[in-house]
Amino acid sequence: MKNLSLILVAIALASCSKPAAPPAEASASKAELGQMNRDFVAALNAGDAAKAASLYAEDGVVIPPGEAMVRGRANIEAYWKGAIEAGVGNATVETIDAQSSGSLGYEIGSFTLTAKGPDGKPVKESGRYIELLKCGPDGRWYSTAGIWNEAPR
Repeated sequence: MKNLSLILVAIALASCSKPAAPPAEASASKAELGQMNRDFVAALNAGDAAKAASLYAEDGVVIPPGEAMVRGRANIEAYWKGAIEAGVGNATVETIDAQSSGSLGYEIGSFTLTAKGPDGKPVKESGRYIELLKCGPDGRWYSTAGIWNEAPR
């Protein structure tokens, strides 16, 4: 009888299944996450502030160096329109690192651009940025917050 009890316990334990591990959340590639900023510089270089702003979430935030935060897509469009009118252009970006988990991600990168200097002549600037991203219902990645700074000289 004792052996039968042990066998029944062993069978019961063997038949218990472990809870299934939660499915791994999909993650986007470095290239997919960097596409937002590649599209952004294409719009900036084309002088299209509306297109540049459309790459931000409706409630997105831009945090320019030494300036007040810019909140909301309409205000972001006005900010980039002013930058374009002030001569910002000829921009490039390079993704250094990017990762995501589910619908949230980030991109770290470097940039170069041309801006008008104090004397009105073009000045090449470079720096780094970080973009916090959220995947929209359309499957595209939008910036929810972006900040950048100039590279040390």
